Order: sequence, then C-alpha cells, then structure tokens
Amino acid sequence: MYSVLALILVVCASLTRGDEEGSVMVMNAFKKCNAENPLSDDEMKQIKAKQGVPQSHNAKCMMACMMKEGKMLSDGVYHKDNAMLFADILNKDNPEQAAKAKQLVETCTNQVGSNSGGDDCEFAFKMATCAAAEAERLGIVCPDM
Repeated sequence: MYSVLALILVVCASLTRGDEEGSVMVMNAFKKCNAENPLSDDEMKQIKAKQGVPQSHNAKCMMACMMKEGKMLSDGVYHKDNAMLFADILNKDNPEQAAKAKQLVETCTNQVGSNSGGDDCEFAFKMATCAAAEAERLGIVCPDM
C-alpha cells in the first residue's frame, strides 16, 4: 500500500492497514501536495528510509497540505474528530491498529494543540514530529513505500 508521508502526517497509524481506496486517496493527495510543495530527492529518500521528519519549509508545507487534503486541518484548526474517523475507516478490519492510531492522535493533539497559530506549516511539522515519536513508542510500523 502506498503510504507516502503517512508517518509524517498524524495518520501514520491509520494507514498501517487500509484498503485500496485509502491508498489511492493518499497518493492523490500526495501528488497534489508535492506539486505545490516539491520535496527534494534527499527528503524523499529520508521518508522512504523512515529516517525522521524532513525539516525544510517545503516539507513542512507539504505536511500541512496533506493534512488539509485529509480534512484534518482547515482555517488553522486541527480537526481531531476527522483524524479519529480516518483511523477507524482505514483500520476497519484491525481494531487493534485503529486503537493505536486513535491513541497517537489523542496524544499529539494534547501535546501540540489544535490551533496552528497562523502557521499551518510549522503546526503540521510539530504534529508530524509528535506522530513519529508516538508511532515508535506504540510500536506502529508504517508500511514500506
């Protein structure tokens, strides 16, 4: 399954299992957001190797775009309920993974907050950094890209 940037976006856990429709949705969002905020070859390698969260401005804004495409971020507000719903939908056949995904969303919302403070790109980066740490802590393994 294609999960490009799923780890970076708080939805990593929700994309560890999913159906083809979810994969297509993520890939379409990725293509759109990468066209608007292109990642360097090195950043793509970093993501594919699961070696942390890229820190360039484009990478941060790519994350924000992906969150917006997933209806998790709009008008500077993070919509935790949409992230929770996304976790359930994409893990409909795996309640254990859905629970972990929801735990990740809950933890990161508590740590980062739900208001971007006017900088969606930096907010998305903070969420992604939290998500990466939480995914590791919870033992969530994102699929290869």
